Amino acid sequence: MKIEIEIPSKEQLLGKACQVGLASKGDRWTEKCLGKAAKLQGIYVIHHNGQIVYVGKTNSPNMSFGRRLRSEFQETASAGKHIYPMLAKLPVPPHIQVSLVPSVDIAKIVRADGLFLNDYEKIEIAETIFIHVFKPEFQLHQMKKLEKALRKIEKRDTVVTTMMNIARSAARSKVEP
Repeated sequence: MKIEIEIPSKEQLLGKACQVGLASKGDRWTEKCLGKAAKLQGIYVIHHNGQIVYVGKTNSPNMSFGRRLRSEFQETASAGKHIYPMLAKLPVPPHIQVSLVPSVDIAKIVRADGLFLNDYEKIEIAETIFIHVFKPEFQLHQMKKLEKALRKIEKRDTVVTTMMNIARSAARSKVEP
C-alpha cells in the first residue's frame, strides 16, 4: 500500500482566492463571494496580507464551503468563538481572502495505491499536511500558550497585542515553506 501526496506551493494556493467579509452580530453573511464553489466540499485556506492564517475542511456529506465558512465568518453563527475573534482583529485593508481546494482537486493531491480512500479521508489527510507544511498563524498552538502566559503577567491588552504581533512575525519568518 502507498499514499502519495503532492503539496501545492503557497503561491498556487493563494493564487485562486476570493475576498470574504466578516459579518458582526446582527449582520447577514452571504456565500455569493464563493460562487458555485459554495456548494462544494474540500479544504479552505484563509489568508491575509499574503500569510496563511487558517486551514480548515468540510467534514461531512452535509457540509459545504458556504456553510462552513459562514460558521467562521459570521459572529452569530460562530457564537463569537473559534477563529471569528481572531479574524475580527485582522486589519482591513488588506481584505481577508479564502482559497478553496475542492474534493476533485484533493483527489489529485492525495493518491492511494493498494487501498481505497474516500473523499473525506483524502480531505482529512490533505488538511493535516497543509497545516504542518504551511503552519497557519491561528493554528500555532504554542502562540496561544505564549499569549496566555503573557496575559498572566501583563494586563494591558495593547502591550500583549504588540508583543504577540512581534512573536507571530518572528514565527512566520522561521516557518515559511
